[in-house]
Amino acid sequence: MGESTDRKKFPLVPPQESRCVWMTAGILSYQLCDREFDCEHCPLDRALRTGFTGRSLPDKDGNPVEREAGKKAGLRAGCLYGRNHVWVRALGNNSARVGVEPSFAAALVSPRAVVLPSIGERVHQGRVCAWIVIEGGTLPILAPLDGEVRSTNAALGGNPYAICEAPMGDGWLSDLSIDKESLERAGLLELQGAEEVYSADESRFQSLIVAELSKEGEMAGTTLADGGQPLQNVSSMLGAKKYFRLVRTVFT
Repeated sequence: MGESTDRKKFPLVPPQESRCVWMTAGILSYQLCDREFDCEHCPLDRALRTGFTGRSLPDKDGNPVEREAGKKAGLRAGCLYGRNHVWVRALGNNSARVGVEPSFAAALVSPRAVVLPSIGERVHQGRVCAWIVIEGGTLPILAPLDGEVRSTNAALGGNPYAICEAPMGDGWLSDLSIDKESLERAGLLELQGAEEVYSADESRFQSLIVAELSKEGEMAGTTLADGGQPLQNVSSMLGAKKYFRLVRTVFT
């Protein structure tokens, strides 16, 4: 029996079944819809749209549509980027500002606290220079280059969520005193290279979340937390510790 005959006898999508819009859009390799395209109440659809609003999203026919404005800031020209999802912007006077890039910031969901280095402390490329506390654990932030801490963003003490709201603006982490050689030998990425690396990591993160949701049976229906309240984000759906593990695996 030939391959074409097999496909006719055993089609990829069985009769009377419908492809999920994410499958039609090419985001998922295989997923059927059992909700008559009631995407508004689908936990899988909500998880993907919550976690990956920086990418084009499908409509009910599987066609990509633009993300909603203001959901997630993009990378900025004029900055350099570390492979561990940290950005660097030269400020002049042998100093540079450091922060986390938008896709990493979006994955944090709701930071509880930020632990920053002490002023005057020497940081070294590839070593921990800060910590971000989220539900489930504490994420290490690796320094993108060598330098000495000149100042830190004290506002994060009272509002750690600023990292998510403005990751490349008010959510910055620290300013470093650097030398020209430190910046040159850091091997940081330009904008285009960073977009490619970060996009690949976002896709990997998405795949891991979808796999975990499928494993946990989240596609059976809307999950309710204590008191009958709907779960609002991927972290709640997977559980804080499991979500933390995925974030750390991909972004740090």
